[in-house]
Amino acid sequence: MELISKADVVLALGTRLNPFSTLPGYGIDYWPNEAKLIQVDINPDRIGLTKPIAVGIVGDAGKVAGQILAQLLGTAGDEGRAERRNLISETKSRWLQQLSLMDHEEDDSGTTWNERVRARQPDHMSPRMAWRAIQRSLPKEAIISSDIDNNCAIGNAYPTSENGRKYLAPGQFGPCGYGFPSIAGAKIGNPETPVVGFAGAFGISMNEMTAIGRDEWPLITMVVFRNYQWGAEKRNTTLWCNDNFVGTELDLKVSYAGIAQACGVKGVQVRTMDELSSALDAAVKGQMEDGETTFIECILNQELGEPFRRDAMKTPVEVAGIDEADMRPQ
Repeated sequence: MELISKADVVLALGTRLNPFSTLPGYGIDYWPNEAKLIQVDINPDRIGLTKPIAVGIVGDAGKVAGQILAQLLGTAGDEGRAERRNLISETKSRWLQQLSLMDHEEDDSGTTWNERVRARQPDHMSPRMAWRAIQRSLPKEAIISSDIDNNCAIGNAYPTSENGRKYLAPGQFGPCGYGFPSIAGAKIGNPETPVVGFAGAFGISMNEMTAIGRDEWPLITMVVFRNYQWGAEKRNTTLWCNDNFVGTELDLKVSYAGIAQACGVKGVQVRTMDELSSALDAAVKGQMEDGETTFIECILNQELGEPFRRDAMKTPVEVAGIDEADMRPQ
């Protein structure tokens, strides 16, 4: 899947171009709205479905790409190559520096939820602090996987791709509960490589904990972000419903580390950056050398990151003049 862009033309190879991949996210409207779009997809129903196109090609993305490349001169792309590389390097350096200085999430106008959380839970790690602690101990060669939840979305900017690291993520498909099963599959396909999965909304996939400890199943490491809430849903409702929310709070007495132990695998709970880094070190060593599967339950504060669909965040409007009887089923 690839998106190749210039100022005047966008070539989309098998990207599906659904709303999650084309609408503004995290304060960035990155789609080149003035460019002409050439869309290649094997499914004809996707051509022109999300964005207006200049050219639509129904076909296998790899084969079409090969045919396009065969028509290009050997010098294609040489112009401005050094400038593009320098721009990428400088942008990445600035972004990594900014990430290293960020500890907390900002509030939107109309809500002070994150500010209140920090005052109420001053000793808890924030999601960004947890991700920095993870960076200290995550092996460069590891295959990693994340889920769809709020804390994984915050962390999407942190992993890098040096030394062949693979990053599996739900991306535009948006399947909840993706992180745990996908990292187990990655280990089956790469038994000699360390794997680490990340999940926050772990109640969606935790049932597989009853199976992962069987002798024939792969050895994995999972980091479970635990803030005792459905964070993505709470973020939406704090914006939509005047800083109010309902149905997002989880039971404080539930321990995923305890459930892991009850399922016959290793479960540990951590509360500080140092504890998280040390636990991840030990878990990866246990996975690769000692035949251990480990679930690290990482206790965080309840800060909320950017909503997934800020473009949809509009305050509900009460429509006057509608009689309640009109809203009853007929």
